[in-house]
Parts: sequence; C-alpha cells; structure tokens
Amino acid sequence: MIKVLVVEDGQDKLRRVLSELTAVEGCILDDIDVARDARSAKQFLLDNNYDLMILDISLPPTSDKDPVPDGGLVLLDEIIERDIYISPREVIGLTAYPDIEAQASKKFEGELWRVLHYDISSSDWGEQIQRKLRHILATKRLGKVVGSYETDICVITALQKPELSAVLNIPWDWQDLPIDNDATQYHRCQVPSHEKTLSVVAAAASRMGMPAAAVLAMKMITTFRPRYLVMLGITAGISGQVEMGDVIVADPSWDYGNGKRTLSDSEPIFYAAPHQINLEGFLKAKLMRLSQDAGGLASIRAKWPTKCPPLLNLHLGPLASGAAVLEDPNITAGIREQHRKVLGVEMEAYAVFAAAQEASLPKPSVFVMKSVCDFADVDKDDSMQDYAAYTSAAAFRLFLEKFI
Repeated sequence: MIKVLVVEDGQDKLRRVLSELTAVEGCILDDIDVARDARSAKQFLLDNNYDLMILDISLPPTSDKDPVPDGGLVLLDEIIERDIYISPREVIGLTAYPDIEAQASKKFEGELWRVLHYDISSSDWGEQIQRKLRHILATKRLGKVVGSYETDICVITALQKPELSAVLNIPWDWQDLPIDNDATQYHRCQVPSHEKTLSVVAAAASRMGMPAAAVLAMKMITTFRPRYLVMLGITAGISGQVEMGDVIVADPSWDYGNGKRTLSDSEPIFYAAPHQINLEGFLKAKLMRLSQDAGGLASIRAKWPTKCPPLLNLHLGPLASGAAVLEDPNITAGIREQHRKVLGVEMEAYAVFAAAQEASLPKPSVFVMKSVCDFADVDKDDSMQDYAAYTSAAAFRLFLEKFI
C-alpha cells in the first residue's frame, strides 16, 4: 500500500494531479489524502507517514485566505524544522510560474527533492510524477523502504529506585506493558503535549553501567521504534560547576575510560582516546529554551515537599561516562583533563548515545537529562538521590509537555 498527500488549492489542477496518480497501477483514490491549504496539510502530517507529497508552491495558509506565492515553501520549512510533523519520504513541488520555480528549486534540491513546471498543455510533469510513484511502489514491494517510527518517546533509567519510580510518579496514567519473550518490565502512557498526544514507553535497566544500558537501549529501539530515546536519572556533578539537584543535559557524552594503559619509567600511565557524541542541533536549540525557562524550573523546585537547595538550574554541557561509582576526587580531576568544562560523571549515558548511533533506520534522536545527587568525593552519600531523581523526571515532563 502507498500513501500520498496532495496539497493543492486549485480544483482543475487537483483533478489532473489525481488523474495522473491513479493512472499508475497500485495507486487508488483511497491511498490519497487531499489538503486544500497549509493548515489542512499540517493536520495530515501530524499523524500520517506519507510516501509522496505533491505540493503546490503557491498555496493559501488557510481556506479563507488567498494563495501566497511561496506558501508551499513556508509549509515545507515548517515540516522540516518542527519535529511534531512526520516528513514525507518524497516531495514533488508543482508550479506554473518560472520565477517561483527557480526560487523553489534551491530549497527542494537541498532535500534531494524536485520541483516540476506545471503546464496545462503538456503531459511532461504528469509523466515525471508517475515515474516517481512507480519507483516508490517498486521499492516497497522489494521491502527496501525504511521503516517508520512507531512510538514517540522511550525513556531509560539505570535504577528502578529512585530513577524509574520518579518517572512513574508523573501523573500520566501509566500502564504495564508486557512484551512476549522479554523479561524487562515496560510501562506506557499517552501524554498530551502542547500540540499533539505523545506515546511514551519507560523501563529500567537490569543493573547500573554501560553494558546494561546499551542492551536496554537497543531492545527498546528495536521493539518500539521511538522517535526520541531519553535517559533520565541521577549523576555525580563537578563541584563549583553545578549544584545539588541541578539537571545536566549531556552535550557531549563520552567514555572517559577509553584509551590505553601502559607503563612509562615503571610508572602506570593512561593515554585517553575519548570518542565524543554530541547532542543533535535541533534538540539542543529546544533544550536551551528549557534551560532559560526560569519560571518552569522554579515551579519544579517549589513542588518538592521537603527542604532542598534554593535554586534549580538546567545546564547543557559535557557529561562523562565510566564503569565505576566514583568517590575519588583525583579520578574526577583526571576526567577534567579530558574536557575542562565537564559538568558531571555517571555510568550509562554514552552507551545510550552509542546504541542509537549504531541502530538500524529509522534512528532515534537521543538526549540525556540527569540531575546532580553528589560530587563524587569522600562526602558522597544517598541523601539527595530522591530529589535529584525527581528534578530529572520533572524537567523531562516540562520539556515534553511544553517543547516537544
């Protein structure tokens, strides 16, 4: 089956486009959705994964407005830039105006798409649409089409308590989600965000550390096909850089133990060779906006029922991952030599980033939000773990409901 969206406000042109599409074997009217303006198109693109979109470049923003010469390009920009919309696999632009065609071609070529010149006296444009449609149908029959996302967000934690329990305390009507032949206990819910309802699945790893986190990350990617993969929980912070309870968004993440250990003049020496994975630019921009939401962060702190630090901040910065719980400031100092701006040290984030990077298509976008519960020194204790797990989960809730 193929899914096509035609975005066209002109009745005669729409009729001809539909005629060209349904002339291809394997495409019928039931496979085609029609939007007559940009607003209607965006509604379709919230929930549907289209193989092909035919887009009129001159398009009205709403049904009660006149067409705008670059209305289709404005719509295309919004589809590409805002991740609430599901981008079509292929887009073909149509216009009868040479000047608009030249302008639109630059945008389309950047995405490896095409703009066709619509001429009522010619069939060339229709034949090119049919060739593209036949190609899509052929690749679908051969099973070469990349799968689609099936879940909006998967959440991973390293610990059942206090990390996953803090996530499940978010009042989202969580339900157990048993999966055949999988011992992991998954939980699911539907979350109303500012523009749509999001599907969320959450689970805790079997133990702390990068191996268990990588295993769970890959299982969730394969089973649920999430658009976003998120790790929440607690971390050690670097004293003087962050405060207790502060949320750290990892950017970049790396394994501080990656490198070579040898002897030099009978003295042990470690040559670090970190591989850093950065936060995606689009996510980074949204999370920066969250870090600037002083009112939202203050509200999170105010809802904690017992005494807590006077301020809550969210930082985007380096977060290092390693194999051990740290209480030695000398090791922390060594990690700071790998990245002088490091904000925290924990045991799983890099594995989650790496699992997503190595997953089959479609790959999820990853972000890690962990809150500071100690400073990896001899004074380390568990007294701030519940608060840190809470601020991590609450900041994630704020981000999801307000920015996703």
